[in-house]
Amino acid sequence: MAAHRNLVFKIMAQRKKQTGFYPWVDAKDHSKGFKLNFSPVMYVEVARTPEGYKQVEFLGLKSPEMALDYDYPQSFYLSAEGFILQKLPNGQFEIIAKTDNG
Repeated sequence: MAAHRNLVFKIMAQRKKQTGFYPWVDAKDHSKGFKLNFSPVMYVEVARTPEGYKQVEFLGLKSPEMALDYDYPQSFYLSAEGFILQKLPNGQFEIIAKTDNG
């Protein structure tokens, strides 16, 4: 319980950031591209992976009324190339969306 409180405190102490979040039109067919989303996601960085990705915690949507109806993950990873990834149970990373920086 104390460890959880410390993590919450650390997250609250960090500066909130935001980025665009554009998920695949069809996760099984990437040739269809990405969906438009008119609300950036707000997040805080909590760690870096050995692969160089930023691990972040989702805080919310900047403009929920303009946001894409999507099941935003609570935790995800940002790549330097502008992709949003999730970590699979086997330890591999999968691109689920792109950012404004891609």
